[in-house]
Amino acid sequence: MPIFERDSERKHLPIGSGPYTIGCVDFMNDHTKDGVLLRLFYPTEHKDIKKCQMQWPLWLPRKQYGKGYCYFRRKNTKVFGRLFNWIGGDIYVPALWQAPVLNNGQKFPVIVFSHGLGGNRTTYTTLCSDLASQGFVVAAIEHRDGSASMTFVLKLIEEHLHHNHKNHHHRLHRDHSFTEEWVKYERQEKEDDFHIRNKQLYHRIQECSQVVDLLESVERGEETHSVLGIHWDITQLQGKLDLSRLAVMGHSFGGATCIASAAKDKRFRLSVALDTWMLPLEENIYKDVTQPVLLVNTEIFQWKENVKSMFYLQSINPSDTIIITVKGTCHQSQTDFQFVVNAALGRFFELRHTLDPYIAMEINSKSSLGFLWKHLNIPAETYYEDILSGNHDLVIKGTNLKLS
Repeated sequence: MPIFERDSERKHLPIGSGPYTIGCVDFMNDHTKDGVLLRLFYPTEHKDIKKCQMQWPLWLPRKQYGKGYCYFRRKNTKVFGRLFNWIGGDIYVPALWQAPVLNNGQKFPVIVFSHGLGGNRTTYTTLCSDLASQGFVVAAIEHRDGSASMTFVLKLIEEHLHHNHKNHHHRLHRDHSFTEEWVKYERQEKEDDFHIRNKQLYHRIQECSQVVDLLESVERGEETHSVLGIHWDITQLQGKLDLSRLAVMGHSFGGATCIASAAKDKRFRLSVALDTWMLPLEENIYKDVTQPVLLVNTEIFQWKENVKSMFYLQSINPSDTIIITVKGTCHQSQTDFQFVVNAALGRFFELRHTLDPYIAMEINSKSSLGFLWKHLNIPAETYYEDILSGNHDLVIKGTNLKLS
């Protein structure tokens, strides 16, 4: 049976399979593109999630994101943007918006998640939520390298100076007013240009490390604020992060990002790379990866040269590098899109393949969890060795492609 439930209530993404109720919140530490924008998923106080629907956030934070997806897929944004917002605009995330972090004396392991081309911080909400429901804090980045379907920065429009005369003390206060400046996907003349993608890769690596720097500063008790104007205080994470158990994950371009981030930043203990696009990686990165790597591929996305690069990576560290392929899946089977549209639209737009989306997500989640638990030394009843070894009806060890 799938680990995700279906029900007939308010339209929503699957509820996490783990024992924890999930909270989520957005965070931006700088109003410019030099800062990081992310969505945090984390355990919160236990509640019946279905009875808290008024606290669920929308999957699409703003209408601009629906238009961004359509622009990325080269569809007319006026027509298809409205259609996509009509289809996906009333889908909710079964998590408690801006809920407090669970305070049970436990420290939670941390995952930094990197999206693929045309993704953003909410594209992988189902997977990130499920990992959080199992006791992880997940920081899903919205990259500012031009690869996001849509993102934004905050532009300073005016500065106010005013006096506070309370208690006869004259104090000068400075208030800033910002407006959102939306930044759509940077379309390239040649989408598989190594030099362009490699440059973006290093921007992404820097952002992944920035997130770790941010969380380390929180853990040290340093004052940290969000510029998004929300009341949720990130410093409540202090004492609740187990940064000795830190992983990096990603999908497609994000898969390459997580491999490269592990190569460049040894604070990451392992990487989980989903349907990875290997092109942005240069030769020396492969040899610098010393941590365990899990590569989870889909059946119809991969091609020979790409998979050969994965096997080359595996040859450098064969005992700690696993490659598996999930049958009946396509590139979007690791994203939320398969839950947003019905079967007919999903097949037409190549957002789902033959495997039931709930089962596809279950296998992706279980394989990731098994690998994370094992290599982060987290006790578990099972490490899903049947999936990770390819000893499962829906999983192939290695690849389904003939590489010779």
